Amino acid sequence: MNPGPARIPHHHQGVLSYCKEFGVPLQVIVNENRACYFHDDSAFNGKPMLNRRVVNDSRGYIAELLAKAIGQNALEQQVSAEDKERILVMLRSFGYLNADLRYTGSSRAGYAEPPGAGLKSGETYPPIHFSELLKSDFWQYKLNYSEGYDQAATMLEPVGGMDRIAKAFEQRVGHLITYNAEVRQIRKTSSGVRLVYANKTSGEETVLDASFAICTIPLSVFNTLDTDFSPDYKAAIIIGAEFYVPALKHGFQARRRFWEEDYQIYGGISWTTRDITQIWYPAAGFHQPTGIILGAYIWDNEICHRIAAMPIAQRLQTAVKEGEAIHPGYGDELYLDRGVSVAWGKIPYSLGGWINWEKEARETAYGILNAGDGPIYLAGEHMSYLTGWQEGAILSAHDTVRKVSTKLQAMRV
Repeated sequence: MNPGPARIPHHHQGVLSYCKEFGVPLQVIVNENRACYFHDDSAFNGKPMLNRRVVNDSRGYIAELLAKAIGQNALEQQVSAEDKERILVMLRSFGYLNADLRYTGSSRAGYAEPPGAGLKSGETYPPIHFSELLKSDFWQYKLNYSEGYDQAATMLEPVGGMDRIAKAFEQRVGHLITYNAEVRQIRKTSSGVRLVYANKTSGEETVLDASFAICTIPLSVFNTLDTDFSPDYKAAIIIGAEFYVPALKHGFQARRRFWEEDYQIYGGISWTTRDITQIWYPAAGFHQPTGIILGAYIWDNEICHRIAAMPIAQRLQTAVKEGEAIHPGYGDELYLDRGVSVAWGKIPYSLGGWINWEKEARETAYGILNAGDGPIYLAGEHMSYLTGWQEGAILSAHDTVRKVSTKLQAMRV
């Protein structure tokens, strides 16, 4: 289980370049799978619906509506006769429309009775009624979720878990790291900066003087330290600390890979409007006897706070009950006593999964923090436009090192 970062987009070349340089093996993670499910208690009579049915029926109806608009010359923009015909041909292909430009179902949406040998031609699913699709919330963004810049294939993950990247760094720079050190104070001096940190086990404090400090501590934690930043800088930290997402994940070990054996799901994500939000299926270990399933990935603040307030055993029990809506008998397939729940809003030294800057704060506080305060600079995903991604942290680190380098060169002139 990856309780934190779980995927790397193909264009995140900062983190991928380190994986290549350090020899961290990668594998493809299946981010989107038409064999997974959409579940909404307010639509489809509360039954889980195949991703392929929801996606392709939605496209079919949209194509039919546009074809009708073109046929009635209802477009604002004038379309030539030649382009009109080309658009209609495109819509037939895009939406799988019949000769009358109507959507009556598609093999793309799957088969209630799959085709086979002999005379078994197969029976496609009847199209879901358009009004039922509109009742659901999936059209709001989940239908195009995997088209997003940071969610589109190819998505990758390190073999053996995301912490393989951190361990690869440790192998190379571990001798430079002071472990078990809790930073308590950061203050400016006449020659640079002074940091006070304590050994978390013994409580013994150490004072460290340096010319510069690059702080990668999340603002949600930074906000609690003893510092002497300028008033504007301190205020910006306080503002930023308010925007952390208390993301939450549950993971379970399964007794068998029921998602493969019973549902033919090989990786991907099922969605539900219930609190658990998502169920992730592993993209590795296909056809092994057991496997790990991510039983919830939640990033809605209200839900996260409510679930995080529960004892861990209750969180897991609730997740299993909600998962039953997608996979009947779900609880019987999992080792509940081996479940794991990580609520990032309660993890010390993180106090949140990532920052989610609001527009006004991005335009004010973010700029102040990016400039640094004297010899003190910040770095991390919170100091990037790729918040929530390791790539944002890496690019921010590179940017900050350049700032310090530039300042050093200016001092030497």
